[in-house]
Amino acid sequence: MLHNSAFEIQPHSPLSFKETVDIEEHAGNMSGWDVRYDQISAGQFAGSITELNLAGMQLIRDKSNQAIIKNGASVPDTIMFTLPLAPVIENLYCEGHVFNPSNLLVSNWQNLPEIKTPANLDVICINAEKLLLQNALDRQNIILDISDTAHCYGLDKIGNQDELLTLLKTVMTPNNTQALLEHEAIRKGIRDTLLQSLLELVNEEEVQYLTSLARKRIVDKARDYVLANINDAPSIVDLCNNVGASRRKLQYCFQETLGINPVTYLRTIRLNSVHRELLMQDSTKQVQNIAAKWGFLHLSRFANDYRQLFGELPSDTLKRNQE
Repeated sequence: MLHNSAFEIQPHSPLSFKETVDIEEHAGNMSGWDVRYDQISAGQFAGSITELNLAGMQLIRDKSNQAIIKNGASVPDTIMFTLPLAPVIENLYCEGHVFNPSNLLVSNWQNLPEIKTPANLDVICINAEKLLLQNALDRQNIILDISDTAHCYGLDKIGNQDELLTLLKTVMTPNNTQALLEHEAIRKGIRDTLLQSLLELVNEEEVQYLTSLARKRIVDKARDYVLANINDAPSIVDLCNNVGASRRKLQYCFQETLGINPVTYLRTIRLNSVHRELLMQDSTKQVQNIAAKWGFLHLSRFANDYRQLFGELPSDTLKRNQE
C-alpha cells in the first residue's frame, strides 16, 4: 500500500456523488482536478460526478447530457486512463484526431489532450499514481511510455473486458457498494483488479516458451507468497509483482502446471479461508462481513462459488457449526 498518497482517503466514506445543473459547478466537482469545460450543444445542462478514492488510485465517473470541449489537468503525478461505460454512437475528437469511444485513452496528468465529447457521455477516468503504476511495471517487466503524448488502446485486448466494465459500473453506482467499501480488502481488491487489467491492456509482451521446471518454479513462488500472506487477501497484482511476471505469463505458467488460472486459484484459497472462519464463528456473525473481509464484493456470486466448492451455502456452514 502506498503512503503519502495524493488522494485523501476516508476509510468509511471513500465514495461520493454530486449532481448539478451547471457545467461550471460540474467541472469543479472533481477533487484535485483543474479543468475547463465549455458546453457546445444547446440546452439545460445536467450532469453528475461519482468519485471513489483508493490507496494510490482515484476513479471519476463523469456523466453529462451536453456536448463539451474539455481541457486542463487531472490529479498531480498520476497517469489517467479513460474509458466509456456505456455505448457511444458519436466519436470523440482528441487533439485533431477522431477517437473511437470504444477505446481506452492514456494520458499524463499535466498534458491532458483537449477533447470534444458528444452529448450523453458516460465515462470513467482512472487516475493511477505514477509510483503505484511504475512499481507494478518495473516488477512485472512491462514497458509503458509514460510521456506527454496520449496513447490509445483497444479495449478488446483485455481478456476480461466485460468483467472489468461490470466491476466499474457496480462500484461507481451510488449505494451499490458503500457499506462494503468500508472493508480494506474490498477497496484493495478493486484497486488491484483495475490496475492489473490496465497493465494487461498496455502490455505488448509475447509470452515466451518456458520449460516445465521453469513454469513450476514460478507457480511455486506464487503459491508460497499466497500462503505466507493469506491474511492479507493477496490479489493478482500482488502475485505478479512478487513473482516478477506479467499476468499473461503467470496465467500461462499456472495453466500448464496446475490446469487452472491464477485468479481461480486465488479465489479458491480465499473461499477456503472463509470456510475456516465460518466454522469458528458464532451464529451472530454475518456471512457478508466475513466474505467482505476476504475481498468478495458480489455476495450472490460468492455464495454460488462457495456452494459449488463445498456443496452447501455459507449460511449452512455457519448454522451447522452451531449444532
